[in-house]
Amino acid sequence: MELKPLLLLFSLIFCLKYLCHGREILFVISCPHEGLKNCRKLEENLWQQQQQITEMILMDYDYAIKVHIMHELFNYWTLLDALPHLRSQTRLLNANTEWIIWCQQNTNVSSLRGLLDQLNRQDAQEMAYYGHALYDAEATIVHHFAHYKNPTWFPYPMLSSGVVFTGVLLRRLAELVAANPQNVTRHSEFAIDAAYELARFIFDNLAPSLPNDDDDDDDDSSRNSVEKDLLQRRIILKSAAYICPSANLSPAWSGEFESPETPKLKPVSCMLHATPETAAGNVEHCVHTTGSNIYFAIKTCAKFHKERIPIIERTWAQDARQRKYYSDVADASIPTISTGIPNVATGHCAKTLAILQLSLKDIRQSTDIRWLMLVDDDTLLSVPRLAALLSCYNHTDHIYLGERYGYRLYAPDGFNYHTGGAGIVLSVPLVRLIVEHCSCPSPSAPDDMILGYCLQTLGVPALHASAFHQARPQDYAADVLQLNAPISFHKYLQTTPEHTYKRWLGGQPPDNATIRHVSGKDQQAIPIPLSGHGLLQMANIALDDSTKHLDL
Repeated sequence: MELKPLLLLFSLIFCLKYLCHGREILFVISCPHEGLKNCRKLEENLWQQQQQITEMILMDYDYAIKVHIMHELFNYWTLLDALPHLRSQTRLLNANTEWIIWCQQNTNVSSLRGLLDQLNRQDAQEMAYYGHALYDAEATIVHHFAHYKNPTWFPYPMLSSGVVFTGVLLRRLAELVAANPQNVTRHSEFAIDAAYELARFIFDNLAPSLPNDDDDDDDDSSRNSVEKDLLQRRIILKSAAYICPSANLSPAWSGEFESPETPKLKPVSCMLHATPETAAGNVEHCVHTTGSNIYFAIKTCAKFHKERIPIIERTWAQDARQRKYYSDVADASIPTISTGIPNVATGHCAKTLAILQLSLKDIRQSTDIRWLMLVDDDTLLSVPRLAALLSCYNHTDHIYLGERYGYRLYAPDGFNYHTGGAGIVLSVPLVRLIVEHCSCPSPSAPDDMILGYCLQTLGVPALHASAFHQARPQDYAADVLQLNAPISFHKYLQTTPEHTYKRWLGGQPPDNATIRHVSGKDQQAIPIPLSGHGLLQMANIALDDSTKHLDL
């Protein structure tokens, strides 16, 4: 009975200190629906650490801690587009929120107490954000060649490591996005790299404008001085040593010596860091999968038969026995299978649907094939890594897997889709669904976008896999490539494909480059009509060849 007053006192102190206090820290876990289990684990870990802090050092901190898993939105993965929901619908982002820690399902909070220590040293009233800084080695197409004259100076956060925002900054961002999303500076309707686009949006929209360019009285030196001053006043990511790309690697040093006898700099501990992604499928019931369970439908055309197909044959073809080359013409020397669709410069929607139709007929002859992968003829793959990833996805479900992009995610008609160059993986049941319900608004409409729009309308989510890459290795930050073993890269321009295959995809090109794939001589099926009864028409959205993003 004597413990009861103490418990009441403890509860009162806890309420006054955490629940009843105005200052808040909000953890937001950006979570795909299929990864909800991993996100729940992170949430549970945060609550456990908070309990330990409450019991051991109750009076050391002056914050209430909230955790929110955001998975109900199709655009959950782009912070800018999810902000209105966070501010209005959930009302979690309010005037009392001093810090927001943005996490992903593979973010690890190794020490909540250490993180709070770091936050106490930072100014919560400053418009600022902190993370592990990434930099481009050269101007890259995935960032729309931004800062092409000198791209190496601009930092952007590694989202999977976690990003810390002051409430002042995030509330201002929410106001900008919610007030008039059409009126703020957006460089593209497409969401490709959410981290870079976030950093660029902050840089562009939370800074004063330059003087009028028509002012002839300003000389070059004066204008350069003004530009330098404005650049210093713009908000860019602050690199934080306590936010790391992996568990054992800190990007900076604390400047403290371990001891007078050992004058070595002591590394800063990682409070937040990224962990390698795991399959978001049912990891408790994985099914052994090999390259023979995957059907590779490779898109090509006559002008690339001699240039690109030999590269595939010298590299990943050795692990992909179930592969077929689909072209605008039949070439028995390779062999290729004619789709009956003339080649076009961009889009390829009619061609892609014809490939799916022909492939589905071919797959019916095999009981071993569980997956189909649409691949360009200038895509490099690690088939063993792909097979390992697919092992923990249920091939009997409707699975749509690849590198996710987004189009108009701030708008009601926005949607996610997988970009074609990185490779698109479809479960066989989903291929059937596509053939039955999807169609092209025009033969040259962007195939990957039309596919994504159709599947979102049918309720099939675009499952993102970070190991898929739409561009070349040099187009990505090294820390990103080192976190998850790459599965695909796209484009041969200014690369040596065999080197890329060996260096980044763990491959060993065969000594004999004359390995041949399964014969396609029997594949002369007539494509199913691309429109008609039962097909889902692409209504209320204008997606034609002119809408397609830069040819990545």
